[in-house]
Amino acid sequence: MKTLNFKTWVMLLCVASITIFASCENDGNEPDDPTKGGQTEQKDPTVNNGNNGEENPEPSEPKPLYELRVLTFEDNDYKGTEGENYWSSFIPTDGQYGNGNGQYSWYDKGNTELSFTPSATALFPGYGGHAISNYVGNDLSQGTYTYDLQAYNVTSGANNSENFCVHFGYIDDSGMGMQNELIYFEFGDGVARTIDHMYITNTTYVYNVLENGDGWMVPTGGVTDECWFKIVAYGYNDSEATNTTEFILWENGVGVQDWTKWDLSVLGNVTRVEFNLIGSDELYESGYGLGAPGYFAYDDVAVRFDN
Repeated sequence: MKTLNFKTWVMLLCVASITIFASCENDGNEPDDPTKGGQTEQKDPTVNNGNNGEENPEPSEPKPLYELRVLTFEDNDYKGTEGENYWSSFIPTDGQYGNGNGQYSWYDKGNTELSFTPSATALFPGYGGHAISNYVGNDLSQGTYTYDLQAYNVTSGANNSENFCVHFGYIDDSGMGMQNELIYFEFGDGVARTIDHMYITNTTYVYNVLENGDGWMVPTGGVTDECWFKIVAYGYNDSEATNTTEFILWENGVGVQDWTKWDLSVLGNVTRVEFNLIGSDELYESGYGLGAPGYFAYDDVAVRFDN
């Protein structure tokens, strides 16, 4: 038998090594690439992976849960059919006296659906309401009932609008009030919704009485630093109470002097919201009930409409 020389052995070993390496490369057991987190399969970005075959599709924006519609009291925003000057037509042109804030209804139909109907049980006709206004001022000498539609120390409605609304009405246990029920607005279509927020400020009448007094209900010189005055809002879904929330109009010797956002979403889904005005004990010392005028100005009531 012929013996293989050294050169022949080397050549055979090289052939055998190449064959074994090729076999390992094709046996489906390729080790993981450590730079790919253990993933050996690379996906083609053009393959439809539930994205309708789009190449590198853009992520879709989530749809908002609700749309905000805002009651601005501006004629340009009115969606109803009662005329192009619907909101402005309610504003008295012969002065800033609202006679207790008027005795008329309004309805933001086709927009927020909020509506107001004056109290049928007010002790004095004409008192108790939500009256439209565009009167503003910062002269406290005008802080009397003859200027009761004037918002204090602002130059316009909220967010630089023209019109806003003035609330008058409260209930206390003195027997001297002008209402037998709380004043409220409601959804005219009867559907319960969440009111997201509204903007609030003081009227000149309120600010003057608390700052300087009137010599009768509030002593001349105004209230003390311990005095407070606030709005309380009560939510209802039909006859069921939902929640309450408060807004401070005056405390620590100073009152609100600019349009300020008030979160009403805590009331939940409501069909109506009632408002009362209450104060610290100091405001009841006259013996005639609430000593501060029962007013506040409001604007830009934002309502959530589910998508």
